[in-house]
Amino acid sequence: MYRNKGTITVFLSLISMLFLSLFCTMAESVRVQAARFQAAAAFDMGLFSIFGEYDRVLLEEYDLWFLDGSNEEQKIREVLETKLEKYIQPNINPRYNLAAGRSWDVFPTELDRCTVDKYALATDHGGQVFYSQAVENQKELFVGEAASALKKNIKQMEEGHQKGEEYQNEEQKADEEYQRAQAAQMEEKKRQESEKENAEKQEESDTDIKETEAVQAKVENPLDQIKKIKSMGILGLVLKDGTVVSDKTIERKNLPSERNLQKGSLLVNEISADPVSEAIFLNYLQKHFQCAVDEGGKHQKGSKEHSLSYEMEYIIGGQKSDRENLKKTVNRILLIREGMNYATLAKSAKMRGEAMALAAAITGAAALPEFAGALQKLLMLAWAYGESLLDVRTLLAKGKVPMLKAETEWKLPLEKLGMLAEVLKECDAGGGNGQSYEDYLSGLLILGKKQQRNLRVLDLIECNRRMEKGGETFRVDALVAQAEASADFELAPVFLRVPAVWMHVRNQGTAYTIKGQYGYGQP
Repeated sequence: MYRNKGTITVFLSLISMLFLSLFCTMAESVRVQAARFQAAAAFDMGLFSIFGEYDRVLLEEYDLWFLDGSNEEQKIREVLETKLEKYIQPNINPRYNLAAGRSWDVFPTELDRCTVDKYALATDHGGQVFYSQAVENQKELFVGEAASALKKNIKQMEEGHQKGEEYQNEEQKADEEYQRAQAAQMEEKKRQESEKENAEKQEESDTDIKETEAVQAKVENPLDQIKKIKSMGILGLVLKDGTVVSDKTIERKNLPSERNLQKGSLLVNEISADPVSEAIFLNYLQKHFQCAVDEGGKHQKGSKEHSLSYEMEYIIGGQKSDRENLKKTVNRILLIREGMNYATLAKSAKMRGEAMALAAAITGAAALPEFAGALQKLLMLAWAYGESLLDVRTLLAKGKVPMLKAETEWKLPLEKLGMLAEVLKECDAGGGNGQSYEDYLSGLLILGKKQQRNLRVLDLIECNRRMEKGGETFRVDALVAQAEASADFELAPVFLRVPAVWMHVRNQGTAYTIKGQYGYGQP
């Protein structure tokens, strides 16, 4: 009797242990899945919270979303990992950093470690990450009509740049042609003098020479005056009298465009530099950076002092001082105007005729046709140069100049070419139709190298931030746009502790890894 009762008790005990083990296993499985969800939520909140620490000054002043990962004692990766752990721990363990108390946690999860596997920086790929965000953030603010107008302006500037290069080549060829024609004229003069055989012919020839010299004495060659003007400083010619040029300078050797930059390894979706994107980016630059014709030299979004007053000119010229950048920019605009103005002269039969008549008057009737023709071309080139100086002076006076002028829009008469210095002083008014100074700057920015342009913009952002309190160590190559991270968790067993004791097995927890990616502008 006792044996039967004992047998039944052992059997029921075995059955109860199996059912209890099954129940504990099922409960533990549910608990593990819930703990995984909790860990994933804590990880997502932690990653989101990191990027919630975006640089507010960048957002307010430049409409950019970036996380400042700079730290004098830690690398960018370490900074991000420390921040991620700081945000995950309180969410995964509510009593983290609190005094120990009596409580039972059904999800006793421990964070083993956080790892930032990859990240993308503003300066990656020649500043393309910065470019993409600047364009993406401005899309909604840039209407279609403005984009079309800017694209049209870009096309005209590209044509002007090509004409400017043609002007330079034409100027060099014309000068060489003139030198050859002048040498041939001298040879011809010597030959004629050597062929005089009698006194009557000699007397007639002397009379012709004197008459020619008299004509030459009456007609002054304006090219001599143009040479003197070209040797003068360009800024003194195109700026109003009394204009004060900024003397601000920066040290370029440690700026992003010059130094070795920190690099991220995360590939992000970048916006290609198509015409629409370029138009949006140029609008962004005009909105956030000042140029030589801005009132007071102040930032358009505030009154904070900047490292340079001619920021757009710096993006174009890349020199260390405002004066050098303005000079380089003005010379490039001047070249475009020279090319387009020479194209106007070349198409106008009337203006070509005026230049030929002046060339004939200067050289005299006895001159070879080639000599007068070569001088005509030089006069037309000098005429285009003089008109271009007037154009640039108008632009800097906040006026407008059409890309290709008509004869009726011409300002400089040929007879006043030799008095160009005096004419320039009288041209201080703005007005006019066509493109403004800012439009010409936009064209030059489009024609330049994209990577170089993007990094120079970042130069300005870094310099300006370092002038502000708290931004002395600011670096644009520590600005994080996106990050890819992972976290390792350890979940201690709860319900499996009972069968583990019965079956004398090792009480192991559950380990798992959560991965994710987040960033500004990420879909």
